[in-house]
Parts: sequence; C-alpha cells; structure tokens
Amino acid sequence: MEAKDVKIDPNRKTAIIVGVLFIFAIVMLFLGEALYKPILDSPDYLDNAYPNRIVVIIGILLEFTGVPAVVLLSVFLFPILKKHNEALALGYVVFRLFEAALLSVAYISKLLLVNLSQDYLNKGGMDASYFQYIGSSIQSVDHWAGTQGLIYHIVFALGSLMLYSVLYKSNLVPRFISAWGFIAAIALLTGSVLTNIDMFTGISEMGLELIFALPIAVAEIMLSIWLIVKGFNPSAIDSRSARTDIDEIT
Repeated sequence: MEAKDVKIDPNRKTAIIVGVLFIFAIVMLFLGEALYKPILDSPDYLDNAYPNRIVVIIGILLEFTGVPAVVLLSVFLFPILKKHNEALALGYVVFRLFEAALLSVAYISKLLLVNLSQDYLNKGGMDASYFQYIGSSIQSVDHWAGTQGLIYHIVFALGSLMLYSVLYKSNLVPRFISAWGFIAAIALLTGSVLTNIDMFTGISEMGLELIFALPIAVAEIMLSIWLIVKGFNPSAIDSRSARTDIDEIT
C-alpha cells in the first residue's frame, strides 16, 4: 500500500511561520539586550565597552537577527491580510520596513560606542569630557530610534494598530487577542509620547517599561502561540475567499 502525500494547508503553514518569526524576534530582542544593556547603559561605559566588546557585539548581533524577522512576518501576512484590507496590509509591511531601518541605525550607533571606548582608553582616559560629549551624541540616536526610543515606539505602535485592526475586523484570530493588541498599541503610543514630555518623572524606566511596553509584548506572544497552535480561523478565510470569487464573477 502506497503512502499518501499529506498536503499542508498553505494558510496553516503561513500561520506557523509568522508565529515562529514573532517569537524569534521577541527572544532575540530580550536576549541581546540582556547582554549589552548593562554595559552600554552604565555611567562608565567608556571604560567598559571596549574591554567587553565581544559580549556587546554578540548581544547587538543577536538582537539584529530579529530585524529581518519582523520584516519577513509582515511579508508572509500580506497575502492573507490584503484579502480583508489591502491598504492596511500594505501599510503594515511599510511600517515594518521603516521599523527595520530605525533599528539598523540604532544598532550601528551602539557599535560606535565600542570604537569610542577604544579611543578613550588608548588615550589613557584623557579628555574625558570630550569623549563623554561624543558618546552622548551617539547615544541620542539610540534614544530616539532604538527599541526604547520615541520614534521607534510611534512607528511600531502605528504598525501594530494596522495589524490588529485587520485581525479584529476579519476575525482571523480570536477577537480578544486582537482587542488586547489594539489597546496595548494605543497604550504604548500614548505612554511613549507622555514619557518624552516628562509626564512620569517620578516613575523609574523599568516601571514605565512594565506599564507601557509589557502589554504589547504579551499581545505578540499570545498571537504567536495562537498562530502556531491553532492557525488562522478557517471560516474567516473561506468566507472572504468565497466573497472574492463572487465579486470576480459579477
């Protein structure tokens, strides 16, 4: 008896790929930051960045591997999302590309701090104020474009609003996940703007991250797990496909 070939539903395969890419990007973000952040964010980063360059570079490279992942997942989602709202589906891809560009600039700025530390140490710690001034200028790039920067948060939040709007209206995934993601994106956008105009001066950076960034991270994890385990709602895809076929006939 010949074994029959088992064909995997392409939409199910896409759901798994997107879910894995989401988780991969999240894991690489936290893993990379755990390595380099204590070094580059310390007051004495000029003394420590170059001696610990291997750890810093590995951390940055690990985090950078998540950049292609966020672009790819939007590309994989596009054929499915465009059936429900092509403008928002395309907008999501564009904002993910913009996000990737911002992160690339931020990671390059972090690597420049390693070179700055090397120059500082080669001069025996002389002209500290000069190197601190240059370092502050380099860090300002990450302050605005990095994963905790206002510009990045705005771009990321707007892209997320597009994604969760389409998911909610299409019912491709349970609406509680889409609603959570939509609300979390608004919270991140609002919180980032208010933080940058010093509305929360009494709250630590860690506290602000928990308040504004954690909900959207939870939303992405929930979405990822659902896509990997359950996939897209078949009835939502079938109903839209049938509607498209009718439109083409008429």
